[in-house]
Amino acid sequence: MISAQQLANALYGTWHVIKFDIKGWGYFETSLQGFWASFTPALLLAPFHFLHTVTAFSPERTELDFIPYIVVEILSYVISWTLFPFAMVYVSEFLGKAPRYFSHMVPYNWIRLPIEGPLYLILLLFDFGAISIEGVAFLNLIGLGALIIYGTFVAGFGLTVTTGTAMGLVALDFVLGLTATLLIAKV
Repeated sequence: MISAQQLANALYGTWHVIKFDIKGWGYFETSLQGFWASFTPALLLAPFHFLHTVTAFSPERTELDFIPYIVVEILSYVISWTLFPFAMVYVSEFLGKAPRYFSHMVPYNWIRLPIEGPLYLILLLFDFGAISIEGVAFLNLIGLGALIIYGTFVAGFGLTVTTGTAMGLVALDFVLGLTATLLIAKV
């Protein structure tokens, strides 16, 4: 469980990262305990994700009944938060940056909170008919851009790699997520 002080520090560190301020790293707990605590954003975003999932359920769009659909969505959500950190264990080793793994993954997980939080709210606005599909597409594109920009910044500084390598790692996250989503969608 994350303490109130750890949460406050991580949020303050995230605020610094949003401003492209490397002082943010001083507020993250870049250790194994801090790594596990960095999945707190997944827990904070989960209610929004599942509200969207339940709202978007349509028997016409899936061959699954409601309960199996929810189980698949829960597994999909867990995979979306764990696949890239798992892959990065091996990638950081390959890059010779294993000692900096936590300096990358802890802020990377936290930065997802201010990027994905608004995106979930936009999806929910769409689900309830308050915004058009075109609006969702445009705002999702902005969110993807933010993830690329901040993900590159976090990977570059966190792992001390070049911008090109950092962008490649963000692309790897995107490809892994897309592949997992496509495979799960076949269920």
